[in-house]
Amino acid sequence: MQSGLFARWSSERSCTVIVGSGIDFIDIGRVERELARKPWAPEQGIFTSSEIDFCNLSKKSALLYAACFAAKEAALKALGIEVQTLACFREVEVLPDLKGNCALRLRGQAQAVSEQLGVHRVSVAVTMNKRLSGAMVVLES
Repeated sequence: MQSGLFARWSSERSCTVIVGSGIDFIDIGRVERELARKPWAPEQGIFTSSEIDFCNLSKKSALLYAACFAAKEAALKALGIEVQTLACFREVEVLPDLKGNCALRLRGQAQAVSEQLGVHRVSVAVTMNKRLSGAMVVLES
């Protein structure tokens, strides 16, 4: 039987292990050029309907699309999923809030891999400036 400080510490805390991490950066100019060619639609692969609706609300939609893409790519890297088709990107959905934060929802293969890895928490951080957008994803068990 354990006693003292160690017993309190071990009974009050659980051990969290990082089981995956991924990082990605994208040039916002590249996204602007793609958007200038034609508007994106969900059936074209990368973004879900709700992501498209959210990104199109802004006058600076390229910034938001770039941030979403970087978060998706970072999540797929953290999960160790090689992108076979554009549909892989729709399996990671970026859920923004009004405070400028976001969370990720995993579906399909992304969800299955996260379950195999024992993932209980997905953390995402997104950053951007005039030229680049980046994201880091950490998976914890």
